[in-house]
Amino acid sequence: MNALIPPDYRICLAPAQLSAAASPALEAVFVGKAAANPGFAAATAALAEAAQLGFVPAAGDVSLNLLPLAFTDIGSFTAAFPGDDSWLARAVRDYFGAGGLRAWVVRVDADQASGPDAHFGASTTQAANQAPSGVSIALQIPSAGLLLLPDLEYACLANAVSPRVLPPPAKLPPVFRPAADFVVTTQPIVSVQAAVTPAAPYSVLQSISAALAGQRPDMIALFALPVGADPLQSQKALVSSAVAYVQNNAGAAGADLPRIQVFAPLLQDSTGAIATPSGIVAGLLCANAQSKGVWRSMTGATLPFGVTPLRRIETNALVQLRQAGIAALRFVPGGTILDDDIIACPQGNVLPGSAQRRAAGTRRLMGWLVRSLRDFGEQLVFENVLDDGRVELVLTSLFAELFKRGALTGGQVSDAVRITRRDLGLRNAYAFDITVATAVAVETIRLQFFDGTLTTSLQEAA
Repeated sequence: MNALIPPDYRICLAPAQLSAAASPALEAVFVGKAAANPGFAAATAALAEAAQLGFVPAAGDVSLNLLPLAFTDIGSFTAAFPGDDSWLARAVRDYFGAGGLRAWVVRVDADQASGPDAHFGASTTQAANQAPSGVSIALQIPSAGLLLLPDLEYACLANAVSPRVLPPPAKLPPVFRPAADFVVTTQPIVSVQAAVTPAAPYSVLQSISAALAGQRPDMIALFALPVGADPLQSQKALVSSAVAYVQNNAGAAGADLPRIQVFAPLLQDSTGAIATPSGIVAGLLCANAQSKGVWRSMTGATLPFGVTPLRRIETNALVQLRQAGIAALRFVPGGTILDDDIIACPQGNVLPGSAQRRAAGTRRLMGWLVRSLRDFGEQLVFENVLDDGRVELVLTSLFAELFKRGALTGGQVSDAVRITRRDLGLRNAYAFDITVATAVAVETIRLQFFDGTLTTSLQEAA
């Protein structure tokens, strides 16, 4: 007969287990030009992520062009693109510094003669012989929820800033001088303006918004408007120039960019250099989504790194920017904050009683739901039986957790969520209509499972 094991041997502390890091709730993809001599070998992990999405560089191609490269820290990005100090590199650095967990980078290499539209353009259709643009590749990253275009911002800034004006010559006393002193030279004055002249930015933003609506309704594009660099510009002129970028000079009733979130003015860093706020805001959004929830508003959030707006925005100008759907950056005691967290939808385009449609937090929440439900549906396509109630149970649990965390409104979960299952009369074909009352707006998601495929649509409710 075996003796009893002493309690001190039966009870012990198990070794601590390292839990796997949680997957990012929100990821960003950057499109633009990176270092001229990228480190191909240093991007091994990023290339492996691209290969999983079906993107493999051609034999002998070490440019890293038009590949969706994933980076989890600024060190891996710097190793892949050494010595890069472009606006894209600065935006990626700010993104990780502000709390971003994963950044995708699509490097484009179009010459300046063709302008930025060649690689920033986006459309819902593409000809078979047409080279893909950086944006079209970015839209094929299923986990990305934010799209950033730092180089397009820089190109617009270069086109907006007037060439440097030379000071008037000093007045000299009248004296006799030789005629050679008055010979006019033919050497031209080199302009400080960059040799990039993009098409109307509104048309580019409009095409990107249309592409997102048609292909990736779960994504939002962040764009910093190139205003504030002129210290002599009046507040009225600053607002007018900012509004022109999102309304195409058509007035409040003539513009609507429901997939674009714009910011103004630009920032200056601790060295006094002009900087874009897109990377910082994206990093804050991703960090906030990870800790508090993707739907949480960023209104009033303080920007890190000691950055300040290039121009002070007065109260009247703030009101006009909000009405136009522009999120202003303003300086308050304690730092620079995001004045509002809205989408580029002017108030004139919003139906009465549905002004919350402009809330960017709702857009991010619905985008996250679409991506999460799409992943869930891709797991279900391998199941032969879908009529045992498991789908409804998982969906109910998901929305119950969101309700518990304050993402939904109502007294109980049933007040905020309605899940309706429809039998399509075909084998392994079901549809789920999900109506969600979020804390700030109302949306509808429709899911359809059909013979191993999943379709997801997002419908806005008034």
